[in-house]
Order: sequence, then C-alpha cells, then structure tokens
Amino acid sequence: MTTPSYTEYPPKADLRNVSKPLPKVPPGTVNPASMDSSVIMACAKSAVDTFNTALSSNDIEKLSGCFYEQTYWRDIVALTSHLRTIYSPRIVASALLETINLRGLEGKFEMADDPNFAVMGPFMMFIDCGVSFTTTSPALRCAGKMVLLPVNVAGAVVWKIWVLSTWVEDLIQYPENKKLLSLPAKDLSEGVVITTDVLVIGAGTSGLMTAAQLKAYGIESVVLDHNANIGDNWAKRYDSLKFHVPTSNCEMPYIRYPEKLQSPYRLSKDDVAEHLQQYAKNLHLNVITSATIQTTVFTVTEKVWTVHIEIVGRKEVKTIRSKHMVQATGLGSGKPHLPSIKDKGLYKGLRIHSAEYRNTQQLKERGVKTVAIIGSANTAFDVMRDCWEAGLSTTMIVRSPTYIFPYDYVMDPHGIGAYDKLPLEAADRLLNTFPSMLDGQFSHGLFAHLASQEPERYRGLSEAGFPVLDSRDPSVNVLHHLFERGGGHYIDVGGTDLIAEGKVHVRGMVEPVAYTETGLRLSDNSLLEADAIVWCTGFADKNVRETARELLGRVKEISGQEDLLGPEEISARLDATWGVDAEGEVRGVWKRHLQMENFWVVGGTIQHQRWWSRPMVQQIKLALEGVLPPAYRHTPS
Repeated sequence: MTTPSYTEYPPKADLRNVSKPLPKVPPGTVNPASMDSSVIMACAKSAVDTFNTALSSNDIEKLSGCFYEQTYWRDIVALTSHLRTIYSPRIVASALLETINLRGLEGKFEMADDPNFAVMGPFMMFIDCGVSFTTTSPALRCAGKMVLLPVNVAGAVVWKIWVLSTWVEDLIQYPENKKLLSLPAKDLSEGVVITTDVLVIGAGTSGLMTAAQLKAYGIESVVLDHNANIGDNWAKRYDSLKFHVPTSNCEMPYIRYPEKLQSPYRLSKDDVAEHLQQYAKNLHLNVITSATIQTTVFTVTEKVWTVHIEIVGRKEVKTIRSKHMVQATGLGSGKPHLPSIKDKGLYKGLRIHSAEYRNTQQLKERGVKTVAIIGSANTAFDVMRDCWEAGLSTTMIVRSPTYIFPYDYVMDPHGIGAYDKLPLEAADRLLNTFPSMLDGQFSHGLFAHLASQEPERYRGLSEAGFPVLDSRDPSVNVLHHLFERGGGHYIDVGGTDLIAEGKVHVRGMVEPVAYTETGLRLSDNSLLEADAIVWCTGFADKNVRETARELLGRVKEISGQEDLLGPEEISARLDATWGVDAEGEVRGVWKRHLQMENFWVVGGTIQHQRWWSRPMVQQIKLALEGVLPPAYRHTPS
C-alpha cells in the first residue's frame, strides 16, 4: 500500500498561547456571605433546569443563553466518542445538540451530590455542580460538572455555565468487573502463535495499568517488554532517584502502595520497580519479557495486527495476532539525547548521559574528582546532589532559564496535594476533567500566589548565577512543561540550596560548544575542566511516529499488497503526538488516530496514565463490541 505524504495532524499549538485568561466577576455581583447551602442548591438547580429545558427544545438560541460569554465544553468520550474541548456559547450549543442527537439522551441531566460554592479571590467565585446523565447509542453511564458564574441580568443575578465537563463513568452493557482480575494468566509458553484482543508494547506503569483495566473490562491482552524483568525500566535508573510528587499521585488502578510509602515518604525507583512486579503477578497479567519485535504488519480489511517477536536469550520466535495495539513506551524515556559538539575525540575524561549514570561510585572508580553536569531539570539536580554528597567538586551548566518551584507548592491541597486529602477517584476527577487551556491558568495562579508570598525565596540562587524562572513569571505553565516539553523544570526538594550556598558551582546562560582534553569550551569562550561530564539533556524519543517506526521492527517485503501496512506505512499514518492542538488537547494520545485504525498511544505522568488509560480502554471495549461511534471531529461554524 502506498505510504501517504505526511501533513502534521493535528497542527501543533502552544498551550501558553491557547490558554485563556480567567474571567472576572464584577465586584458586588454576589455577596459571598449570602451563599448558604440552600441558596447554592437553588442557584445550581435553576441553572441545570434551564439547561435541560433548552436541550429538550432543540433550540440553539435558548441553549446558547445558558452559557457564560466565554464558555468551554470538555468532553471525554461521553458524547463526542473522542477527546474534545469546544468553546464559545453558540458553538458549544450547536455541538451539544448535534452530539446528543447522535448519541441519544435517556432522560435529562441530573444533579449529582451537593453543589459547592468557591471563592478564589475578589474577582473569581463560582458554583461547582456535579451532574450525571445516560446515553443510549452507545449505552453509557456518564458524569460531569458544571462550573457556574454569576451574571447580572437586568438587576437580577443569573448563574450561567462557564465550564461544562462530561466523561464516561462506565459502559452500561459492558461494565467494569474487578472480579475478572483474579482470573489466571494465559499460558504463553505453549505454541508459536498467540491470538489476543490487544497487544500492549511496554510493561512500565502505563502498559501494566492499561492491561489491568483491559482485563477488568473482559478484554484479553498480551504485554511485551524488551527488558529481562518487569520493573527494569525503573530498577535500572540512577540509585538516588526519588519521585518529586506524593505517592498518592502515583497510584495505579486496583492495587495501592502500602501506608508506609505514603507522604511524607517519596517513592524511590526501587519501590516502583517492586510494585510493578507485584502488580503484574497479583493481577495475573500476560507479560512476555526480553521480547524484541522483528516485524509488524497490519491487515487493513481484517483489521488485524500480526507481530513476529524474538525472545532474547531463548532463541524463541513467536507470532502474535491481535485486533488492537497500544504503544506504552513513554514520552522521552528510552532514547538519550546527547548533543553533538566539536572535538569529541580530544576529551580524555568520562562522558556519559544521565541514562547511563548509576551512582558516584561509578565515577570514583575512574578517579573522578571534578564533575560537570549539563542540564538544570529534575534529573540534573538529583545527580548534582549525589556528586556533592560524595565530595566531588561539581559545576552545573545551565543553558537557559529554568522554571523552578518548591515541593511544598506541589503539596498545596488546591493542587496535586489534593491526592493526599481526597479519595483517589475524586482527586482524579478534580484535576483531570477541566479544560487544559484553563487548568494551566488555575495552576499558574495558585503557584504565582504562593510565590508572591515569598519573593526572595530564589534570590540567593539567582545571585549565584543561576537563571531562574519562578512562578511569578507570566511565561511559565506547568502543563506546558508536562505536555509539550516532557519536562525541563525542577520541583525543588532542596537542591537549589546547594547552589545558593556556594557548595555547587554554576555557569549560567552558556552552552558547551566543544570538548577540550580536560573538559569543555563554552559559548562565552571560557573553559571548564572536569574529570567527568554527565549530560542530563533528556531524551530524543518524543516523536511517536519515529519511535513507532523503530519499535515495530524491520520492514517486511509487502510491495504490491495493498491490504497490508508495514512499519513505514503505519508510522506515516499516525497522528502527530504530544504537544497540544488548538483546543488544548494533547495530540495523538489516549484516542483514535485519524488515518490509522486500532492503534493507540498511552503515556504522560503516572497521574495522567491512570486517568486517561481508562477512557482509552472504554473506547477499545466499545470498538471490540462493534458499537464505538465515529469520532466527532466536527466543529460547528
């Protein structure tokens, strides 16, 4: 089959540019002191009733009138069978009517739980109202929330919908069944051909939690991993690695970390590796380790994947046939990015990427006494602390301004700290259902407020020559770093003190341009001597199309066979992945690709893997049952 010419779809946007300013409620619109529980309930009920009446009328004008002048609807599979954020009152109203007519609404939107009134500041107050509803085609039990803002209309206060979020709670005909998790694993040792519903590539956190959720929905899967043992993708990382977020944020579905590993404890890489091994064992997941993919073919008419694998060390070859494939190899975690600079052959010292770094013993055995660390994000600070604690003279080269925020900001209960305060499912809904283009503004507003309370916190760091961006800077956005850069920030767990106190040296706003015999020449023409250079410069595998082309094995001869797609044709048909589109949605992840059927990508932080793998699995289940509607990609004019 002919490989299509590639046009990037969807086009890449910048979350910092598509993010919208938060609205301001004019002073005096509502007296917060008057908002007792009965008033809040009455206001929310009136808004929901008005919305239902407008929906049933099928009148765009009436429905548009329910929405605030700057309104957003984020749907997670419930009505669009896709991941969409649609904005503007009339466009949202049109899209809602179109999708509800397509999906069928059984009854109406009902209020769920008691609504809450929140005051975020003198110009921002809202009612958060949970809702529930049921669709008929397919039959879905759905949930959502309306965030209502007060508007003065002819002297009376009317609460209008600013944000509507909708998502699938469960599939009515094919509900999640956790009892299925106790079923034994499949015997994968027998035979050379394995037939399964879904092939998952990658047995890290995202791959295993995807396999577990597939199993709970009655979907058989087989997971492949190139490592010799489950958990090796964590166990093989540097010894001092600890998470910079709370354990409660890193949970996996169905099996939680023990109490002794909860806050204030921070998970180590060995904790995660051990958890993954127990997770796969206790949930009886089908995993093949030491597996290398030799060839991959997708048969278009049958919609079947045929993958030939070799099990390294056993010289065993198997063929796996599946209906769907999930790529769960992570974003920027497998292929080190090592910048190419001049005169590499001159340098006599040790040169490694952080992916090869294990501990300072590895350096000391080579006689290392001085270390240069290239980079200034989380890994660079971890390696820097390692080297300083081992008594090595350490210099960090900071090539550009770096966004730094303290761990205690992360632990604020209005942010990720909510995971330590709320049930996991409630925290997930709170932090994953809001439109990204607004969520970034809320997180920035929270961090900016916290930073304004301590404007001198990073003065010492700055005076030491480190080009720091703190949370007061309007250009920073946590979601931009997570979804678009795949990192590049530092969650400060104390590493900055070493620089501010002069214990670690820093060279700021310079780039390594060439090696010397004893170190590096920098872009300001200065020299830096170092016995070892550790490049903490991230990973190059952030383009899923390129990763898939390499992952799916060598090209099998299929020329002239129009029904077959090989690795080149498959990768060329994939959506652009990571970064965000014009709606602020992450591209190509957790949802269907426009030109490549039955191929899915899962990844992100563990929080995002946990939340977003569920709607992905729900889509796969509906597809296997033949009832997944086409993705609603239309935006009404």
